[in-house]
Amino acid sequence: METVKTGMKILLTGSTGLVGRELAFAAAKGGSELVCAHHAYPPEAGMPVLLDLGSSDSIRKALAANKPDVVIHAAALTDVEKCESDRELALAVNARATEAIAREAKRAGSHLVYVSTDYVFDGSKGSYREGDEPNPVNFYGRSKLMGEFGVERFADSWCIARTSTPYGLHPRRKSFPVVVAEALSACREMKVVADQRTSPTHTANLSMMILELGARRFQGTLHVSSSTGISRLEFAARVAKELGLDEGLLVPASREQVGWRAIRPKDTSLDVSKAASCLAAKPESLEESLRKFIPSLKGQLARSGARVDK
Repeated sequence: METVKTGMKILLTGSTGLVGRELAFAAAKGGSELVCAHHAYPPEAGMPVLLDLGSSDSIRKALAANKPDVVIHAAALTDVEKCESDRELALAVNARATEAIAREAKRAGSHLVYVSTDYVFDGSKGSYREGDEPNPVNFYGRSKLMGEFGVERFADSWCIARTSTPYGLHPRRKSFPVVVAEALSACREMKVVADQRTSPTHTANLSMMILELGARRFQGTLHVSSSTGISRLEFAARVAKELGLDEGLLVPASREQVGWRAIRPKDTSLDVSKAASCLAAKPESLEESLRKFIPSLKGQLARSGARVDK
């Protein structure tokens, strides 16, 4: 893994999640003084601090006690279906907690990096630039957009870092390529959406970009995802090919056929030309990222006894 050497003090929320865990490892390796806010599970790096996103008092105490140079707010309710069925919870976690963190970051003199999502867009055109008008079609996207509004309104020094379809390895969560690999290695058919495009982003690449945004106190909104827009089905086929598994087990489906309660936008791929021009940690293509990710995925599958090509 590459490192971003910063020497800064970081308070990281969501430090045990898919993105946050990778951020924690990368920040610790880069020599940052790292405070990992957590709730259900203890973090694997940095100094742990309990944080309840439902309590503004808990947020206030965590930031006041640690006075970080940078707050990276990666915690979120990312379950799109859960956000649709429990909108109050989505608002509490993705909107109100973000507002509280923005207020306290300003009070502590911290730069705030808020990890947001491509789902703030309606998916009508794809290749979204930072200046394109958000128009979410599901409540997850709405709640994250409300979080963006809170950051802009209440923080003093801030960056909104929008990403898309993060994937990586995690001890408790299975990102999309892992689900694909496990199904195909067991010779099971898998229904995969063919009419939805995103920009699948390797968490290792994403963490480097986010840490650089914090170190440079980058101000404004930036798209930090893979440079490759691709459908879910095409992504699954790429993973299958890299692992030497049977692509014929992938069954194309439409978004309607999957039976999701929450609407999924058609094409929320992100234009990352701005990030590519201004960051040292460049957005990687899917090909570049898979070249780095597949060996670790093969290792995980082999340890579980799954069949993959060596």
